[in-house]
Amino acid sequence: MLWIHPLLQLFATGLAVYVLSLGWVRFQSNHFGKTGKFQWMEHVKFGKYAHILWMSGLVLGQYAVSKYWGSNGVTGNHYWIGQLMMPCIAGGYITGVIMDRNKQRRQYMPLVHGVFNALAVVLALAQAVTGAIVIRDFMLL
Repeated sequence: MLWIHPLLQLFATGLAVYVLSLGWVRFQSNHFGKTGKFQWMEHVKFGKYAHILWMSGLVLGQYAVSKYWGSNGVTGNHYWIGQLMMPCIAGGYITGVIMDRNKQRRQYMPLVHGVFNALAVVLALAQAVTGAIVIRDFMLL
């Protein structure tokens, strides 16, 4: 059970990095005049999957830590970085759904969407480091 969380989050983070790379094409086109094909449908589909997997993994991780080790805070920085990720994941998902449902030219929401998601990816990469420490200190005893 404990291994499901890190494997799920690793997969979700890899997927999120891919989705971010798809969005980067659009960002460069909108702000730097570079040409490129934005794979919008793939970006939306896999972006939703990444957000849902991240949140599912977060809930599963909190449940597993509470069940096996008693308190979520016991994992230290891993717990706190996860708490910072939550609003980024939610913000990225919500802004993405709004833009997908109501397609129109926007100036600021795509930037907010991108910042939420880029920050979530950076935090997820930090989580990989702190998660490896949790695995070493708690799971490989």
